[in-house]
Amino acid sequence: MAGTDFHILCGFLGSGKTTLLLDFLAGQDAADTAVLVNDVGRIDVDGAVVGRSSTGLPVAMLPNGCVCCSIGNELVASVETLVADRDDAGLPPFRRMILECSGLSRPGPIVRSLGDLGRHDFRVRVLATFDAGQGAAHAVHFEEAAAQLAAAQTIVLSKLDLDGAGPVEAAAAAARAINPFARLVAEPDRAARAAAAFTGHGPSAAVPPAPTVVGLRGLLHPRIAVFLATVPPGRPWEAIAHWIEDLAARCGDRLLRVKGLVAVAGVDGPVLVQGVGTIFSPPVRMPPGSGGDLGSVVVIAHDLSAVDLAATCAPHGVTIGQ
Repeated sequence: MAGTDFHILCGFLGSGKTTLLLDFLAGQDAADTAVLVNDVGRIDVDGAVVGRSSTGLPVAMLPNGCVCCSIGNELVASVETLVADRDDAGLPPFRRMILECSGLSRPGPIVRSLGDLGRHDFRVRVLATFDAGQGAAHAVHFEEAAAQLAAAQTIVLSKLDLDGAGPVEAAAAAARAINPFARLVAEPDRAARAAAAFTGHGPSAAVPPAPTVVGLRGLLHPRIAVFLATVPPGRPWEAIAHWIEDLAARCGDRLLRVKGLVAVAGVDGPVLVQGVGTIFSPPVRMPPGSGGDLGSVVVIAHDLSAVDLAATCAPHGVTIGQ
């Protein structure tokens, strides 16, 4: 299954996920795509809408609760069925699979569930919709919205054409205040926006510069903070792993995203450390000379002070800046 992109499409209630998905399915790039839709409640309204509009593409509906907390096994079984049916038909692997999550889902547990599908070698990507008019307020008042945005590799600014959306620049700044890593799609045309979101192509899908200490200080949000953890070079991997375990255990749900490069004793080249919530990917050895500030790990958290985070990291020799 190498080459199949698995998109976790998340975003808070009413932020435009289904509209974005339908716009993509209506375009030429949607060929060889499978769709899974999860909604809260006994009647999967979004699934019915997508199923009616998917122009013959395979659609699996996952009702009765948020996929992140109640039906992980059903998600795995549904994916396995779609893959098996595709193989039985003598067709090549799907180009992409898209899971549209409930507006209340958190990406971290979904990523964990997909670990049971490791043999398929999916390339998992988290994509979040951000209501240009209300996205910042959602992130302030709802922890689920903050977790979705902080976990995303791509944030799509939605509802740009509606009254009250405000300037695109303001919406982009609000999104980057939550997640400085994400690539932003700010395309006003709906079809082009959808294509840029799921294919990565398009001039609006620009990658922001890597955040620096000065840049992080400028990311202001009432409940979400972006910290810079400095890991001394030459630490054995066991010591770094203990720091990560302690960080996840002590911060819990307040931990939204972790990403950075560290220098590990006995390893030639930097090691990439990254996690969504408290779920961390296996470390990845990067080629010597890879870009980025070696030893700098960005930590995104909500309702967590620099003092509390520093107290967690200090026993491991890791210092915290903001």
